[in-house]
Amino acid sequence: MRICLYTDTALPKMGGQELVVDALARQFLALGHQPIVFAPKPRKLSIRGESYPYEVVRHPRFFSTQYFISWYRWFLLQHYRRQPFDVLHCHGIYPPSYLASLSKKQVPVPIIVTSHGGDVYEKNVRLKKTVIVERCLKGLQAASALVAISRFTRDGFERLCPESAPRIVDIPNGVHLDAYSEPATMPIDAAFHFAPGSYAVFLGRLKHRKGVDVLLRALALLPDAGKVQLIILGDGEERAALEALSAQLGVNQRVRFLGTVTGPTKTYLLQNARFGVVPSRQWEAFGLVVLEGYASGLPMIATDMPGLADLIHPEATGLLVPPESPEKLAAALGRLFADDHLVRRMSRSARELVQQYDWANVARRHLELYEGLIAARFRLSPLAA
Repeated sequence: MRICLYTDTALPKMGGQELVVDALARQFLALGHQPIVFAPKPRKLSIRGESYPYEVVRHPRFFSTQYFISWYRWFLLQHYRRQPFDVLHCHGIYPPSYLASLSKKQVPVPIIVTSHGGDVYEKNVRLKKTVIVERCLKGLQAASALVAISRFTRDGFERLCPESAPRIVDIPNGVHLDAYSEPATMPIDAAFHFAPGSYAVFLGRLKHRKGVDVLLRALALLPDAGKVQLIILGDGEERAALEALSAQLGVNQRVRFLGTVTGPTKTYLLQNARFGVVPSRQWEAFGLVVLEGYASGLPMIATDMPGLADLIHPEATGLLVPPESPEKLAAALGRLFADDHLVRRMSRSARELVQQYDWANVARRHLELYEGLIAARFRLSPLAA
């Protein structure tokens, strides 16, 4: 099966959507299919030297998010005529699914749309523009199926296009379990040393909606254990302000900001943490960091909101707390710092639960959807009579 993954953003840019598209393409290839990632050229990034095991086709990046968008359908049509594909899977409602809708007659294949969250977020500035909302609706109406990675995106689909509900299929994102299957060793050149099982870990971008300030305020409510109790992995525009806040709260000796950490170092720090924390305050489309924590054997504390609550089984794999509540978060932190038996029990449950989210399993669920849609299209075709 030739599968076109049309995304408005792809590697080498790093982010959740880019990594999901890459993971699916690699899994489809490993399962004997032919994936093609179709994407605009990245902004301010050279693509010289790019190397992927699957085919990548680039078209000129979008001149505007509003003007001349329909013109870009010609690149999709040109690619289809040159190398026909069996399925068109759009990652992002706009522009990809809108352009797919404009090409539907010339590209007679099932259209699938996945939202990665931002395009269905109610406060997205794009959705304040009537013309873009109308184009999003057109894209959703043309789709054979909509993939909801969480309750957050399912609710977003139904809000934008109420008639889409029967066509929504729930398939979550996945995690590379192989990356966490073996214990990582501490890097020889590591500029840190933390006792295994003594610290909580936050992993993510340091931006306002991630709620790291709430986490610091919660830590300040706990007794000082005289050692590092929280490691923050990630960087962003809020880092300087958060470091200043930790000093102001008097917890700077109990917190370490390690910046962006990848590879074996990241794996080691996750595997040797006591538990993970996701204190987001606004929205999360899908808690990939929750799955990475589970794969590392970590119980997870997260705020009670769609995208995170979908993955947390309270009292089994972790704890849920209200957003914007340092007091409730502090109570949850205190429980997991104090109760070794609870942490061990949750760790076992987390490792069991995460098996279903292995990328190979998630890719197979997508392939089953594609095959079903292709078969249905064939049955409805006059040529099949």
